[in-house]
Amino acid sequence: MKNLFEKGLSFRSFMFNVDDVNKKKFMKYYIPMEIADEVKNKITALEEEINILGVVESWCPDCHINLSVLEKMISFNDKITLRLVTRDNVNDELDDYKEDGKIKVPTFIIMDKDFNIRGAFIEKIDKVKNADIETLEGSKINMQYKAGKFINETAEDLLKIIIGA
Repeated sequence: MKNLFEKGLSFRSFMFNVDDVNKKKFMKYYIPMEIADEVKNKITALEEEINILGVVESWCPDCHINLSVLEKMISFNDKITLRLVTRDNVNDELDDYKEDGKIKVPTFIIMDKDFNIRGAFIEKIDKVKNADIETLEGSKINMQYKAGKFINETAEDLLKIIIGA
């Protein structure tokens, strides 16, 4: 895991390689995003070093939302290091994180400073994953997700993994 992490790009470097259309999609979520004070305070107070490996794709709508949430969260604490790789750059290292035979994007693997794995966030929060978009309620949940209405739920799920709760 450490080798893959070390091959990864920072968020800023990753964004330099993203086309303008997708860069705007990331920024649509990132720029106006407000993380709840409770989450922000817990991230800010974190004293241990955390490494996060993200498997992402610049075209992916779930990455636009959830990578933006993660990057905003870690902007509050410089002890958290994020490195990003694309799915094409992952071989067998992440077999344990495959769903339906493939790596979903985004997949965020959260590790301590020694690269011991704390947990993983895969694709999106369960509320959205489990929503049946063929129903009115499920469709509404999906639309709210795409509108950025579950930013804080996502931040809370990520926080639980980061702080080991």
